[in-house]
Amino acid sequence: MDSLFGAVLTQLPDLEKNLLISWLQVNGLVVKECTNKNWKDFPDSIRLFSKPSPELTKELLDWSIEPILCGKFSQEEKMYYQSAGVSLLWDKPFSQINSFPIHKLPEKKLTWIVCTKNPNFDQNISTFLKSLGYQVFIEVNPEYLIKRLLVGPCHFLILDWDNLDAKTLVPSLQKIKREKPFLSLGIKDFDKEHLYRDLKMGISVISEVLVGMKEFWNVFLESFPLSEEFAEIKQWKESSYAITKLSFSFQEKRIPVSMKQTETTILKANPIQEDHVHRIDLFRWLSSVSN
Repeated sequence: MDSLFGAVLTQLPDLEKNLLISWLQVNGLVVKECTNKNWKDFPDSIRLFSKPSPELTKELLDWSIEPILCGKFSQEEKMYYQSAGVSLLWDKPFSQINSFPIHKLPEKKLTWIVCTKNPNFDQNISTFLKSLGYQVFIEVNPEYLIKRLLVGPCHFLILDWDNLDAKTLVPSLQKIKREKPFLSLGIKDFDKEHLYRDLKMGISVISEVLVGMKEFWNVFLESFPLSEEFAEIKQWKESSYAITKLSFSFQEKRIPVSMKQTETTILKANPIQEDHVHRIDLFRWLSSVSN
């Protein structure tokens, strides 16, 4: 199973940093502490940096190494790192280290295509979907998008209508959608000019759902794992089993005065889709830094 990341960027104190390293190692990863000068000497390891920077992040991404931020970062730092292309942030208490996900989920037979003309945004979406096991294609050029739709499978298409020319794109997509149906999520700022014009051109025919950029991550993240429409969503699965145990009675609620063997039923509530939740949590910070 592929690792979610190839580098860890952290400013943690030694005690928590060592706990993090131990967690990665016990899950089968080889971890090497590096600097911005020697990290290329460890090609088969997860590189851990104690003095990260957005510039280092860009260099890692240029080498196709996915970084993850670990620990607490200021809002300003988060914005810098998001602008540099970072997608992953784990900032939970270290008492929850067992919720730190290591690997991508198994591959799913569903394909997403993304065309927004925003490289960092595309990178964030792609990293998120791949972490859940989906196949993802990023198309920067609308002409290549059309070719991709014609020759390959597409179950979901994400489009940023604020950055795309609806006049030229909608007719081509309408024709393809009639022959090869797909679902589309469109991004559209409802406060911008030309909203009525774009709607009249048919963007809502292509994209069944339109959301603003500010709402995108909140809506998108809460939509996984994909499921049927329900008015209420259960996050817990109940189970029960019978046990035999000792039961006691107490005098003045403190001193035991009798004991007997009894049979009873234990009810348990276990989280549903916990493996998805832990991975989705790595991306929740994007809703607070995306424009």
